[in-house]
Amino acid sequence: MIAGHFFSTASKQAFDEAKKPASSFTLLLLDIDYFKKVNDTYGHYTGDQVLLHVVKACQSVLPQGALFARYGGEEFVLALKGYTLSEGETLADQIRRHVETQPLLINEETISITLSLGVAQAEKQENETLDELLNKADIALYAAKQHGRNQVRIYKEIKKILKRT
Repeated sequence: MIAGHFFSTASKQAFDEAKKPASSFTLLLLDIDYFKKVNDTYGHYTGDQVLLHVVKACQSVLPQGALFARYGGEEFVLALKGYTLSEGETLADQIRRHVETQPLLINEETISITLSLGVAQAEKQENETLDELLNKADIALYAAKQHGRNQVRIYKEIKKILKRT
């Protein structure tokens, strides 16, 4: 289930509107790489500071009208009404690069932060739900994690690979 009542309601509305012929809807799922290691090494206070730092870094590059929320733990979800898959991928990589170049300084220690991201777009010909689209983004995110982290993976590309096997 998508986190937060406001996000859930707003993203559902945007998703439903995007089913119209001339519209599109892209979903990004972001995960902080090695977040558990940060908590285990520096403590939960520092982990909370990393979460806040990532939110601020993401917000600084998000387009107006984007719906952004914490999904759970160290994961975030970003809903983009009117974005093509290509535009979603470009934004995902922009977010990834921006966070990577913004290390966090706490108690004179620099903590490098990277993100893995999964991107999926609602397919007009499929009668999918928002939860199904989120699952697609999650599959793409899992692929990013499995292939080295600090990268963006697209569900459509993962789907092509899965069909071949």
